[in-house]
Amino acid sequence: MLAGTGLLPAATLQQLSMDEMASGATTIVRATVSGSSAAFAGSTIYTHYKLTTLEIWKGQPVPEVLVPGGQASGLRQTFPGMPDLQVGTEYVLFLWKSPSTGIVHLMGLGQGAFTVNHRSDGSVTVDRHKLGETMLDKRGNKVADQPVSMPLAAMKSQAAPGAGK
Repeated sequence: MLAGTGLLPAATLQQLSMDEMASGATTIVRATVSGSSAAFAGSTIYTHYKLTTLEIWKGQPVPEVLVPGGQASGLRQTFPGMPDLQVGTEYVLFLWKSPSTGIVHLMGLGQGAFTVNHRSDGSVTVDRHKLGETMLDKRGNKVADQPVSMPLAAMKSQAAPGAGK
């Protein structure tokens, strides 16, 4: 049983295009989550997701990504727009390393995490569900988020042109 719960109100996110995420990311990897743990950093709980890098599209591999929220010391915090990555699942992750803290974050919160799916017909796709948070375009106008589903090769050529060539 949890001693307490921290829940924040809904977040407002700036909608990012694939090009914006790719150019803003310090690292883009295809990786499997190999483990997770949560710990406090000040008053915020962060879940530390350990990554096993399968392919590097941009930058250098990183051992982990930190996502705000999780359960530690009998408390649970949740933050809108944050994905719950699953151990053993393969993802394409658009990551950004803070120059001031050195912490590696997801670009655009949940916008930067795509699940890799190996289909029965042999094709491989990347998918991201529609985020339930309010999104704004660059001008501050409210826009609807759309789910993303595309072939892995198409994402790779769009997000990391020249990767692997």
